Amino acid sequence: MERINFTSKAIDIGIVTSNKDSMLNFYKNILGFTNEAQIPFPGLGTVNKFSYGVGFIKVLVLDKKPSNKNPIGDFSTSDGIRYITINLSNLDEIINICNENNIKVINPGMSIRPGVIVALIQDPDGNLIELMQST
Repeated sequence: MERINFTSKAIDIGIVTSNKDSMLNFYKNILGFTNEAQIPFPGLGTVNKFSYGVGFIKVLVLDKKPSNKNPIGDFSTSDGIRYITINLSNLDEIINICNENNIKVINPGMSIRPGVIVALIQDPDGNLIELMQST
């Protein structure tokens, strides 16, 4: 039974950073997302809305360094939201682009079940991104 009356087919993802240039370059130029909008929040920072399918990856670039750091590491490092999944059809191409641009590739691709290959990369802040390709 749905409790939320959805007005969108997506749940957007928000990532907070003080690493502006590297993070915006990664999502725009490495992964190839379109930066649809920059929304300033005076005294906090600017949200950069990168379109992904029908949703957005929102990268909030803080005006000031945060007082805490997100723990970096694999799935077992900490509880909470640890990764996002992107379904794609050109896994090898994206892994090659990541390697060419010194993006950390944790796992370049492995079969997790028949017809599904998964790779794991980190964005410049260490956030995990699972790249999933169905063959």
